[in-house]
Amino acid sequence: MKQLPILLLALFLATTAQAQNKYAEVIQQGDAALRRGQYKMAINKYFAAEAFDPSKKAVVQGKVNRVFDKIEALRMEADKAKRQAEAALAKANKLINAFYFYGYRFALAFKDEKFYFIDKNGDPVEKLGEWEKAEQFDWDGLAKIKKRDDAATYLLDTFGITYRVVHAVEDLKPDVEALDLTNRGFEQIPEEVFQHSQLKILILKGNNLRNLPKQISDLKNLVHLNLRGNEIRILPEQIGDLKNLTYLNLFNTELDSLPGQIGNLKNLATLHLSFNNLKSLPEQIGGLKNLCSLDIYQNELTSLPEQIWELKNLTALDLAGTELSILPAKFWEFKKLTSLNLSYNKLTSLPEQISDLKNLTELRLPFNNLKSLPEQISTLKNLIHIDLTGNPIPEVEQEKIQKLLPDCEIFF
Repeated sequence: MKQLPILLLALFLATTAQAQNKYAEVIQQGDAALRRGQYKMAINKYFAAEAFDPSKKAVVQGKVNRVFDKIEALRMEADKAKRQAEAALAKANKLINAFYFYGYRFALAFKDEKFYFIDKNGDPVEKLGEWEKAEQFDWDGLAKIKKRDDAATYLLDTFGITYRVVHAVEDLKPDVEALDLTNRGFEQIPEEVFQHSQLKILILKGNNLRNLPKQISDLKNLVHLNLRGNEIRILPEQIGDLKNLTYLNLFNTELDSLPGQIGNLKNLATLHLSFNNLKSLPEQIGGLKNLCSLDIYQNELTSLPEQIWELKNLTALDLAGTELSILPAKFWEFKKLTSLNLSYNKLTSLPEQISDLKNLTELRLPFNNLKSLPEQISTLKNLIHIDLTGNPIPEVEQEKIQKLLPDCEIFF
């Protein structure tokens, strides 16, 4: 019987020694995991070691605390890096916003004594070239440039095509393709202009013209005609003879009507009709199959012709102030739209079909009667700007919209 306690003692000592060995082994495994940055494994190993030797609880707790200290240090480091990244992003956004981007596309840059144009990524737009001097693209999509070792001045369009430009009728020569007579006080177009059929760009904005003569048809090479800010109430039928025209600006010309011949301008890509007295649009407008940009805000339109829905290539549409209370079902067939302005209308809601406009990057809805937006707005992954100023949208709905469009610039 005396041998039993001795046997039990020996067994206890052997078990204790084995547990201590196992404890040491698992502690080493935990330390190795910590060095590798495998923090979860390290914690598991330390707690397993404590199970082998509960007397080492304080030591194990110390090691576990070291793991949490390491994790906290990493979290603080990550927070610091995040703050630095956010500061850098804010600085980058400030810088990028300092640029004027024509149509969200091109901005002027200067480096190595050369002017050139960059896109939103900051990359040079090669087709727009490099120049000795250059200005930003203006509202009409033209930039003034100077070529090296050339005394002439040129206009550059967004396709990279250059046109030699003069600013006086007496300077017109056979090699001049652009004439800019902005704000010259003309009451009629000088007759000499119609003798230069080589002209491709004619800018007459800000004059006192009261009519556009029939001789405009003599300028058959025109691609760009700007009559903005004149007093031309009626266009001649001969406007339809300008088959090469891609840009026509009739903004604020007191226009009362458009001739049906406008539909003959098959190459027209941009048509500005805003701030006029138009009560209707001719059904022939449906013939402008290549039209990409159309603005008709601030007219006296009470309805839109059915043919307008045939303009499937529209990428920019401005219908501000046209008294719309609902959007026609065919509206959602404008699949290529990237910019849509519906400001100053009477919209009380947007239908779910807004999600059909997948290419939309800019949506302007100020001063309607909107109280919310449909959840389908979240599917517009390309949307970067939405203006909801002047709508009675409750704060809770504003928060919802911000969650639906986390990466979009929103104005309430």
